[in-house]
Amino acid sequence: MNNLIELAYRVDPALWVDRELGIKPSDWQKQLLRAPRGAQVVVLTARQVGKTTAASWAMAHTMITQPGSLSVIACPAQRQSAEAVRRIKDYLVKVGRKLSVENVYGLELDNGSRVLALPGSDDSIRGLTVNGWIVADEAARLKDDMIAALRPMRARTNARFVMLSTAWSRTDPFWTVWSNEDPSWLRLKATADVGGLYTQAYLDRERQALGETDFNREYLGIPGGSNVSPFGWDLYEQASRVHVPLVPAGPDFAPPPQRAVPVANPFQSFRVRAFQ
Repeated sequence: MNNLIELAYRVDPALWVDRELGIKPSDWQKQLLRAPRGAQVVVLTARQVGKTTAASWAMAHTMITQPGSLSVIACPAQRQSAEAVRRIKDYLVKVGRKLSVENVYGLELDNGSRVLALPGSDDSIRGLTVNGWIVADEAARLKDDMIAALRPMRARTNARFVMLSTAWSRTDPFWTVWSNEDPSWLRLKATADVGGLYTQAYLDRERQALGETDFNREYLGIPGGSNVSPFGWDLYEQASRVHVPLVPAGPDFAPPPQRAVPVANPFQSFRVRAFQ
């Protein structure tokens, strides 16, 4: 590999995936792979669209191009994290990289780069400093304590922090991030309504098999629970949102002025009589 190609691969992970792995990433996967150092990315997906695969490409690329780096992936169960590590291993082997450490829950290259599969609990993961990727996969099913333990791992580095998930509920940690208006997050969407991910015949069969609520959650990125009450979440948000006027209210909207009402002094009506 000449120096120009190596530089191009270092700059553009999507090109590396295309040329070296022989896989053409979709548009949203390219955006994820090209996220800048220090980025926060939240990805709302349908099932089986390649979210874990894209994260595995990203971590494998960083292991090769960033010697001594550490990346981690956390899932609700450690066996799920281990499956992602296995995919990373397959990609590294495919491009001819040698592993100095290899086990179910971790890999290390001969350049010192590592990737770890974290357990689904925050008890044993505190203290890690990550400078590659921090990936929270199926983040809607992770506990708030787990997300809180992952975020500080990048406090002194430029690690990328990624939350990937299908929809679950409107109160889980993933949806809290997805639905807020924080501009510091890069939001990507890969649901069935985006187009090109599934055939219409497949979607029709799944809708009939799952029912509307589960189908919306698994394929359209619409959290469950919206039909529990006739008062939906949209109505609740409209009713509870504090509306602030764009300009200050004029004097016509101010409270009426408080005018002092004179009160007669009752003692002025008394007459002083001398005692005889």
